[in-house]
Amino acid sequence: MIEFRQLTVDDVEEFSALIKNMYEHLENLEWFSPMPFDHDNVKGMIEHPRFYIVGAFEDGVLCGVTSLDYKCGKLIGKVDFPDYCNTDSLVEIGFNMVHSDYRGRGIMKQMVSHILEKVKLDGFGWAFAKVHKDNFASSKSLIKNGFEIFADYHKPVKVSEFVDLSSQPFFSPVGKENAKQSLARVKDGDENLIVEYDLLIKTM
Repeated sequence: MIEFRQLTVDDVEEFSALIKNMYEHLENLEWFSPMPFDHDNVKGMIEHPRFYIVGAFEDGVLCGVTSLDYKCGKLIGKVDFPDYCNTDSLVEIGFNMVHSDYRGRGIMKQMVSHILEKVKLDGFGWAFAKVHKDNFASSKSLIKNGFEIFADYHKPVKVSEFVDLSSQPFFSPVGKENAKQSLARVKDGDENLIVEYDLLIKTM
């Protein structure tokens, strides 16, 4: 049985290990915005008021994570949200991940369903998420929870972060090869790689 609770600083090591596991099995680094995996930065994410991070646990083992990112204002004004959406009552669902040993069991859908209850509890009227255009599994989980694609979003990702993550020894071989193809798109002198996402929204 999967149980859910907000992560605390006591979960730093498991959360860090989960992030590394995600990268070990990630086919395309463009699918997931670079995020830190070291102890101090992971602890900082857990404690930061910008995030509400929930863990999915089975028999006490962290097998998945989802979150709310309350700082979605950086996209407001850059993206045409639907006319019916009041952006003052909008929150972003971010970094959904499931450990490789637990995939294929519908945990992602359960996590999204659980975090949506928190969205309702907090009184938000709308939730949205960014998903890479080729990340069909994540899109499917969100659509099953009532989300709809409403816009494209081209996000700049720092080349230095992309290179650093893709060169880590634990990063998947397939991912390393795909990272080379992604970086080949970057013109000399450019600091950012442009990554294409779908934006999905749900009315609460």
